[in-house]
Amino acid sequence: MAQALARLSPVASRARRGARVLRTRARDPPRAVRSGSPAPPAPGDDDADPDAPRLSRRRAVALGGSLALALAAPAACRPPSALAVDLSAYLVERGDASLDVVPPPDLDALLSDPGSGWEALASGVAFRVDRVGEGNVERGILDTVDHYVPNPFVEVRFTAYTASDGRAFASTSAARRPYNFQAGVKDEVQDEPGGVSGMRVGERRRFIVPAELCFKRRVFGQPPRDDAVLIDVELLNIQPY
Repeated sequence: MAQALARLSPVASRARRGARVLRTRARDPPRAVRSGSPAPPAPGDDDADPDAPRLSRRRAVALGGSLALALAAPAACRPPSALAVDLSAYLVERGDASLDVVPPPDLDALLSDPGSGWEALASGVAFRVDRVGEGNVERGILDTVDHYVPNPFVEVRFTAYTASDGRAFASTSAARRPYNFQAGVKDEVQDEPGGVSGMRVGERRRFIVPAELCFKRRVFGQPPRDDAVLIDVELLNIQPY
């Protein structure tokens, strides 16, 4: 606090000096350019009201000090932006019964069953399309997310589970609103091939990302997991550039 006040002292002094100069100029008539020659009329002098109230010294200093405080305040003291996303709202509290606990997937058994609909990629990611998306026909956005360059903004509903116990740790149901992000920019778990990047608007997909690909990588903005992650996701919208 003492350091902040020390920084503000010269700023407040300059504000007081500036207010004093402004009051002097407003009170005194303009000086002549040369001795004996009249000064050019100031713009708007003909319409000026001699009885109009002038800015007092006290008010000028107060306004200058308020402006100096607003400019010199550290970022931590300023109110948060209205556009900031509260990522903690998407976290699922332990013991929340509003979300079903999925059985831990046996990926080998799923992939060996041709009728399961699961497909494995060379990276180790496995996915299943639960509902085919036709795209946004009205807007002409019919391709997958990775078709649009540069990285588009997308809107999704999702629930993310730890694959070992099938418990949800993040969901748009907990926040009661969809999740928006720029696909591929932050290289998060959901950006893996087989995830959101290969989806069309309206598609619902379930995919599993192995633990080695989740290491030190966030999941929809949430902290990294030390486990494989299972994600149910529905693509609601794509906003290309």
